[in-house]
Amino acid sequence: MITVHMVGNAHLDPVWLWEYPEGVDTVLATARSACDRLDEYPQFVFTCAGSWFYRQVEQVDGPLFERIRKFVAAGRWQPVGGMVIQPDCNLPMGESFAMQFRHGQDYYREKFARAATVGYNVDSFGHGAHLPRFLREAGLDSYVLLRPMPEEMPLPLRLFRWTAPDGHEVTAFRLAGSYCTRQAEIRERIEASLRDLPEGVEHTMCFYGVGDHGGGPTRAQIEWILANADSVPGARAVLSHPRAFFDAVAPNHDRLPVVRGELQIHAIGCYAVERRIKVAMRRAEHRLIQAGRVIEQFPREAPPDAGARLRDAWDAVLFNQFHDIFCGTSLDEAGRRATGQLVAAEAAATDVMTCATRRATRDLAQPGAEKIVLLNPSDAPFDGHVVHAMMQREPSKLRLVDESGQTMPFQPVAHETLVEELHAGVFGATIPPGGRRVLRLETRDEPKADAAPAEACADAPADELDNGRVRVQAGARTVRVAGWTLSFDVRRDSTDTWSHDVDRYAEPLRGRFAWRQGWRRQEGGPVRWALAGAATFGQSRVLCRLMQFAGKPMLRVRLEIVWAQARELLQLRLAAPGKLRERVDLVSGGPLTRQADGVERPLNGGLLVATARRRLGVVAPEVFSVSADSRGVSLTLIRSPHFVHHRPAVARPDRSVTDQGPHTIELDL
Repeated sequence: MITVHMVGNAHLDPVWLWEYPEGVDTVLATARSACDRLDEYPQFVFTCAGSWFYRQVEQVDGPLFERIRKFVAAGRWQPVGGMVIQPDCNLPMGESFAMQFRHGQDYYREKFARAATVGYNVDSFGHGAHLPRFLREAGLDSYVLLRPMPEEMPLPLRLFRWTAPDGHEVTAFRLAGSYCTRQAEIRERIEASLRDLPEGVEHTMCFYGVGDHGGGPTRAQIEWILANADSVPGARAVLSHPRAFFDAVAPNHDRLPVVRGELQIHAIGCYAVERRIKVAMRRAEHRLIQAGRVIEQFPREAPPDAGARLRDAWDAVLFNQFHDIFCGTSLDEAGRRATGQLVAAEAAATDVMTCATRRATRDLAQPGAEKIVLLNPSDAPFDGHVVHAMMQREPSKLRLVDESGQTMPFQPVAHETLVEELHAGVFGATIPPGGRRVLRLETRDEPKADAAPAEACADAPADELDNGRVRVQAGARTVRVAGWTLSFDVRRDSTDTWSHDVDRYAEPLRGRFAWRQGWRRQEGGPVRWALAGAATFGQSRVLCRLMQFAGKPMLRVRLEIVWAQARELLQLRLAAPGKLRERVDLVSGGPLTRQADGVERPLNGGLLVATARRRLGVVAPEVFSVSADSRGVSLTLIRSPHFVHHRPAVARPDRSVTDQGPHTIELDL
C-alpha cells in the first residue's frame, strides 16, 4: 500500500498575464480561502511558498495574517521554499540565490519562529546545477519541482538524490502532471504519482488546488479526497504536506538514484527575450554586491541608513527574479515596471557606495592636485583598464603618475559625448583584492609628443589589429580572431515567447550583418587600439568597435545595435578553427562542463571552449543564452517574439514584438 501525500497548495504568479495590483488581490483572496478551508476541515493542511506572499497579507490585512500565524504554529499551514519568491533558477547570480534564502528565511524565522526546510520551485523553467549547494547552505534538505517535464529530460525515477558538482545533495521529487489539479483530474493525478517510484518506497506526493492565478484547494476537492481516500487500488490518499512526505521517505535515502548536475530545460526562449529586464537585473546585482563589499570594508564611513537602503534595493531585485518576470514571459507593462525598479535598485546601491567611498578617501584631498582613486572591494585582483573623463583639460598636456612618481601609459581617447570641452583618457591598472590605488594627473608645460603606438598595431593594415599576442582581421562579413571566425547571424524565429517544443534555434539563416563600407581605424596609442565599422540588415543596424589592449591576449567587442526585426533573432557566431573538444560554461554558482550538442542553454557570465590546438574564453556578463556544437559557439544576443505569445495561439502581425530599439552589448574574447 502506497501512501499518497495530497498537498493542498495555490500557485500564485504575482505578475504574468495580469499586473501587480491584481497579483496582490489574488494573494489576499487565496489567503482568505485557505484559512476558511482550514477552519472548515480539521484534517486539511495548506502549503504555500515565498515570503513575498506573506508580507502582502501582513501589510494589507493584519487580522488575516494573524490567522495564518496561528495555523502555522499548529502545523496546519506549511511555509515552504525559504525564498522571497519562486525565481528563475538559472539566471540569478549565486549571490542572488544566497540573498533569496537569507531574506526569505529571515522573514520566516521572524514571523513564524521557524525556517523552511523544503525547497519549492514548482513553476520554474529549469534548475541550475549548483542549486543543491544553495539549498543546503540555507538549511533546506529537500526540493520539489515540476519542470523539465519527462519528455524534456528523462529522470531515472520521480524521487531521487540531486547532487551539485561540489557534492552538496538534496532529496528531490518531480511532480506528476502539474502543481494545479482540477476536480476531474484528481484520480488521474493520483494514479500518475504512483508511477516511477523507487522499489520499496511506499510514499508519493500529489498536488491539488486551483492556480496559476491563486485560489487554492476547493471544498469539492477536499471532500472528494476524504471520501475517496481508498478508491485508487494499492494506494491511500491522505491530506498532507511536503515535509511529512520527505520525512516518510528518508529511511529509503540510500536506495534512491543519484542525478548530478543541472535539470534542463523547459523553454529555451526564456533566456534570450526581454533583454531590458535581464540587463537591468545583472547591473543591479553587480552594483548591490559591490556596495555590500564597500560597506564591509568601510563600515564607519557608511551612511546611517545604508543597511536599510541596500536591503530595500535587494528586495526589489529578488522580487523581480520571479521566473515569469526575469524570463520575460509577462506583459509588456510588467517588463517596464520591473526595469524601472531594477534601475532604481542599482541607483540606490550607487548612492550608498558613493557616500561611503568619498568619506573613506576624504583625507586624500589636496588643493591643486587631481587624483584618481581606484578601489577594489572584491576578493579577487583587478587587472584591467580604466577610462577617466576630464572637462576643459587638454589631454596632450597631461601625464599620469603612480604612487612612486613613475609615469604610467595614458592615452587620450574620445569622450562618449559630442561636447568639445569633454575629453577622456584610458590607462591600465592592477589593484590587489580589497586594495586601492592613488594616481595623479599632472599638467605639463608643453604638450607631449604623440605617444609611440604599439609597433605591431602600427604596422597592421587599416582593417587589422595585431598587438603581438592576438591578430584581428576585420572583413566585409566576418571578423577573424586568432583563427576563430566571428559573424553576426540573423535567423527566423517562428516560436512563441517561451520557444516551446524546441531545444535549439535551427530555422534557416536569414542573412548576416555586412560591413559593406569597410572598417576604419578609430584609436591608436600606447594603451588601446580600435577599429570601428557600421553594418545593416533589414531595418536594423549595428555599430561595432573592436578594441585591443597592449600586451593583452584578448579582443573587446562592443556592439551598439538598433534592432528592428520582428520574430527574428540575432546570434554572434564564433566558428572554431577545428572541432570543439572541450566546453565549460559559467552558470549560477560556478563553472559547469557541458556537451557541445547544439542545445540552447542559459548562460551566466561566459564560457571556455577549446579545439585540439586553440582555446577561447568568452567573458559576457550581459549575454544570457548560448549553444555550442562541434563547429563553434552561438551567443543568442537578441530575440523578438510577440509579447506573451503562448502556443497554440497563432502569431498575428498586428501585435507588438519584444526587444525593439537600441541595445548595447560588450564582451571580451
